[in-house]
Amino acid sequence: MPLQVSVVTPEREVWSGEAGFVVARSEGGEVGVLPGMAPFLGVLRHSVLKIEPSDGGEIWLAAHGGFLEVFEDRVTVLTPVAEIADEIDVERARSAKERAEAALRQEETPETLEAARRAEARLRAAAAVGTAVYD
Repeated sequence: MPLQVSVVTPEREVWSGEAGFVVARSEGGEVGVLPGMAPFLGVLRHSVLKIEPSDGGEIWLAAHGGFLEVFEDRVTVLTPVAEIADEIDVERARSAKERAEAALRQEETPETLEAARRAEARLRAAAAVGTAVYD
Protein backbone atom coordinates (compact mmCIF):
# COMPACT_ATOMS: atom_id res chain seq x y z
CA MET A 1 0.00 0.00 0.00
CA PRO A 2 1.51 3.38 -0.98
CA LEU A 3 1.80 6.45 1.21
CA GLN A 4 -0.75 9.24 0.81
CA VAL A 5 1.32 12.43 0.83
CA SER A 6 0.19 16.05 1.19
CA VAL A 7 2.38 19.14 1.37
CA VAL A 8 0.21 22.03 2.50
CA THR A 9 0.75 25.75 3.15
CA PRO A 10 -1.83 28.25 4.39
CA GLU A 11 -2.39 29.35 0.78
CA ARG A 12 -2.57 26.04 -1.06
CA GLU A 13 -1.83 22.37 -1.35
CA VAL A 14 1.61 22.39 -2.97
CA TRP A 15 1.72 18.67 -3.80
CA SER A 16 -0.37 15.62 -3.05
CA GLY A 17 -0.44 12.09 -4.30
CA GLU A 18 0.68 8.55 -3.71
CA ALA A 19 4.32 7.82 -3.00
CA GLY A 20 6.50 4.90 -2.10
CA PHE A 21 9.08 6.90 -0.13
CA VAL A 22 9.51 10.34 1.46
CA VAL A 23 12.66 11.86 2.96
CA ALA A 24 12.84 15.03 5.07
CA ARG A 25 15.21 16.58 7.55
CA SER A 26 13.53 17.23 10.88
CA GLU A 27 15.14 18.88 13.90
CA GLY A 28 16.12 15.39 15.09
CA GLY A 29 17.83 14.47 11.81
CA GLU A 30 16.92 12.99 8.47
CA VAL A 31 13.77 10.85 8.36
CA GLY A 32 12.92 8.35 5.66
CA VAL A 33 9.28 7.30 5.50
CA LEU A 34 8.10 4.03 3.97
CA PRO A 35 4.62 2.47 4.06
CA GLY A 36 3.91 0.87 7.43
CA MET A 37 6.07 3.27 9.43
CA ALA A 38 5.16 3.89 13.06
CA PRO A 39 3.48 7.23 13.82
CA PHE A 40 5.90 10.14 13.84
CA LEU A 41 5.73 13.90 14.37
CA GLY A 42 8.75 16.03 13.53
CA VAL A 43 9.53 19.74 13.47
CA LEU A 44 10.95 21.14 10.23
CA ARG A 45 13.13 24.22 9.99
CA HIS A 46 14.42 24.72 6.47
CA SER A 47 14.23 21.29 4.95
CA VAL A 48 14.62 19.73 1.55
CA LEU A 49 11.93 17.11 0.95
CA LYS A 50 12.26 14.26 -1.51
CA ILE A 51 9.12 12.44 -2.57
CA GLU A 52 9.21 9.35 -4.79
CA PRO A 53 5.73 9.20 -6.37
CA SER A 54 4.23 5.77 -7.01
CA ASP A 55 4.16 6.47 -10.76
CA GLY A 56 7.93 7.08 -10.84
CA GLY A 57 10.35 9.97 -10.73
CA GLU A 58 11.21 12.28 -7.87
CA ILE A 59 9.67 15.46 -6.53
CA TRP A 60 11.98 17.80 -4.62
CA LEU A 61 10.71 20.67 -2.48
CA ALA A 62 12.09 23.25 -0.09
CA ALA A 63 9.94 23.58 3.03
CA HIS A 64 10.54 26.49 5.37
CA GLY A 65 9.38 25.54 8.85
CA GLY A 66 6.40 23.55 10.00
CA PHE A 67 5.72 19.93 10.81
CA LEU A 68 5.97 16.47 9.28
CA GLU A 69 3.36 14.00 10.50
CA VAL A 70 3.24 10.30 9.67
CA PHE A 71 0.15 8.36 10.66
CA GLU A 72 -1.39 5.23 9.11
CA ASP A 73 0.43 5.52 5.74
CA ARG A 74 -0.40 9.22 5.49
CA VAL A 75 2.39 11.78 5.36
CA THR A 76 1.35 15.37 5.93
CA VAL A 77 3.73 18.31 5.76
CA LEU A 78 2.24 21.50 7.18
CA THR A 79 4.51 24.43 6.42
CA PRO A 80 4.21 28.19 6.10
CA VAL A 81 6.11 28.12 2.79
CA ALA A 82 6.98 25.30 0.39
CA GLU A 83 8.49 25.54 -3.07
CA ILE A 84 8.74 22.83 -5.70
CA ALA A 85 12.37 22.73 -6.82
CA ASP A 86 11.59 23.25 -10.51
CA GLU A 87 9.83 26.52 -9.65
CA ILE A 88 12.65 28.04 -7.57
CA ASP A 89 14.24 31.17 -9.01
CA VAL A 90 17.88 30.09 -8.63
CA GLU A 91 19.41 33.52 -9.26
CA ARG A 92 17.11 35.08 -6.67
CA ALA A 93 18.06 32.35 -4.17
CA ARG A 94 21.77 32.89 -4.85
CA SER A 95 21.39 36.64 -4.35
CA ALA A 96 19.48 36.05 -1.11
CA LYS A 97 22.23 33.71 0.11
CA GLU A 98 24.93 36.28 -0.70
CA ARG A 99 23.00 39.03 1.11
CA ALA A 100 22.44 36.78 4.13
CA GLU A 101 26.11 35.78 4.28
CA ALA A 102 27.17 39.45 4.07
CA ALA A 103 24.74 40.31 6.88
CA LEU A 104 26.07 37.40 8.96
CA ARG A 105 29.61 38.75 8.60
CA GLN A 106 28.37 42.08 10.00
CA GLU A 107 26.23 40.69 12.82
CA GLU A 108 24.82 37.24 13.51
CA THR A 109 21.16 37.58 14.42
CA PRO A 110 18.29 35.08 14.39
CA GLU A 111 16.94 36.85 11.30
CA THR A 112 20.19 36.65 9.33
CA LEU A 113 20.65 32.99 10.28
CA GLU A 114 17.10 32.18 9.12
CA ALA A 115 17.63 34.04 5.84
CA ALA A 116 20.83 32.09 5.16
CA ARG A 117 19.19 28.75 6.00
CA ARG A 118 16.17 29.54 3.81
CA ALA A 119 18.40 30.39 0.83
CA GLU A 120 20.48 27.23 1.38
CA ALA A 121 17.39 25.00 1.44
CA ARG A 122 16.12 26.58 -1.78
CA LEU A 123 19.47 26.06 -3.52
CA ARG A 124 19.80 22.45 -2.29
CA ALA A 125 16.33 21.61 -3.60
CA ALA A 126 17.09 23.22 -6.96
CA ALA A 127 20.44 21.41 -7.15
CA ALA A 128 18.70 18.07 -6.56
CA VAL A 129 16.79 18.42 -9.83
CA GLY A 130 19.72 19.91 -11.72
CA THR A 131 18.47 23.50 -12.05
CA ALA A 132 21.31 24.79 -9.85
CA VAL A 133 24.74 23.88 -8.64
CA TYR A 134 24.99 23.99 -4.88
CA ASP A 135 28.37 24.94 -3.48
